[in-house]
Amino acid sequence: MHIGIYNRWLPTLGGGERYTLDFARVFARDGHQVELLTHQPLELAAIQERLALDLERIQLRNVPDSPGNERVSAASADYDLFLNLSHGDLFRSQARRSALVVHFPAPLEAYVMGGVPVSLSKAALVPSRVTWLSGTYPPETDGLQSWTWTGPRARIEVARCWPLPARTLVIRLADLLPPSIAAPQVRLYINGRRITERSDAWTTWRIALPEPVPRGQTLKVELAVEPWTLRGAGLAADDRERGVPLHSVGLVHNRLEERLAAQSWSAFHTTRRSLSEVERALGSYTIILANSRFTQRWIERRWQRRSEVLYPAVDVAAGPAQATPKRPVIISVGRFFAGAHNKQHLPMIEAFRALCDAGLRGWEYHLVGGCDLDQPAQRAYLRRVQAAAVGYPIQVHVNSPLATVRQLYSSASLFWHAAGFGEDEERNPDAVEHFGITTIEAMAAACVPVVIAKGGQVETVEAGVSGLLWHTLAELQAHTRLLIEDAALRERLAAGARVRSQQFSFQVFAARVQDVFD
Repeated sequence: MHIGIYNRWLPTLGGGERYTLDFARVFARDGHQVELLTHQPLELAAIQERLALDLERIQLRNVPDSPGNERVSAASADYDLFLNLSHGDLFRSQARRSALVVHFPAPLEAYVMGGVPVSLSKAALVPSRVTWLSGTYPPETDGLQSWTWTGPRARIEVARCWPLPARTLVIRLADLLPPSIAAPQVRLYINGRRITERSDAWTTWRIALPEPVPRGQTLKVELAVEPWTLRGAGLAADDRERGVPLHSVGLVHNRLEERLAAQSWSAFHTTRRSLSEVERALGSYTIILANSRFTQRWIERRWQRRSEVLYPAVDVAAGPAQATPKRPVIISVGRFFAGAHNKQHLPMIEAFRALCDAGLRGWEYHLVGGCDLDQPAQRAYLRRVQAAAVGYPIQVHVNSPLATVRQLYSSASLFWHAAGFGEDEERNPDAVEHFGITTIEAMAAACVPVVIAKGGQVETVEAGVSGLLWHTLAELQAHTRLLIEDAALRERLAAGARVRSQQFSFQVFAARVQDVFD
């Protein structure tokens, strides 16, 4: 068969991307023609070397990004089987057979809204409602501001909500212009009529309307932009055709009204597609796969769809743990980033510091993870983690090579994980660990997991058999003291962890893939 597998995030090479590559490996091993689709040119040989994977029989296909995933949707028609593993991307598959592999499902309304829905309290402050019709990419944020990139031609509708008639169309743009890029020419149309042409595309535009817009009336706004790409500017291997980064669009009566509404406007508070369009996109997939039973339950709750569970494969044979003597070391592995799905490094540091203050001696705590140092919000979060570690036997390893991470796994005695700490799992399930690849990696290295009892962790760690589960920081500290003081218990759980980890091997994953797709 000719098989296509899509993941826009493939260049990040995180856990979800390893999951993507493992699907490709299984199908290629069985003799199928496999292509990986993404938006940035990559060197499979470099990925193969970095992750120690056999990718010899796999091809890479670079599909330029486009608003609404139109180009990937069209490319899917080239395959007998198409797999969508790209988190957050829900579009129509045109393949003969297709699978949607879900890392965790957002509410369908989020795919309609294109981001976080407006709360009722904030909705009352918004003087206009924006509907994004076509020609825009999904919203983005750097933690400080949010925006939506347009393509060469973006179409939106703006409806007036407040009683006083609107006299000004306000378009706010995010300040994202690279210094080497000249501001592109933007032609603005309202209700099909060309109104103005601007090249100061990285500021706030205030356009006086030909006629006041009363409450309930809608304007059709179109922005036509000469597109540009980061690759064309020699800045990055990114072929996405960009126009301008819209922060918000609104209709206002005067400057006072604009100031009152400014805090509520955002590119995230916009309608993109109808719910029926999202449902049709979801219905185009032959099968839905979940990465855990936890994710499966939320697919049924949020989407009212059945799914099959297919746990990701974990590298459980990276090297025998016995080759390295265990040391008095606790390890946590997870990316350093602020915002959603934060790994909760700071509470764990707080717990370890309290253990030290209570008399713990001779033990070290190592936090390992990647960090996008180009993002100010992520750098700031990393600085907070590093500052919290000062004065204690705590080491922070940032963007370490794979060999270093494996060595730390092998030598560590205990593994801590706290994603979802302080969160209500029912209200905010996105914040917890949906499966937990790093926990399985630690278990494979005979590192006893002491992890929070939330999300997918309760499926992978058998309490008292292959690790311990906790709900509060006091429990985390108590479990840790018990394991430090009881070497026999620590050895028994380490052996149980090794045995349990084998249930998530590549061989088990490959057999499950064959069962599901047969």
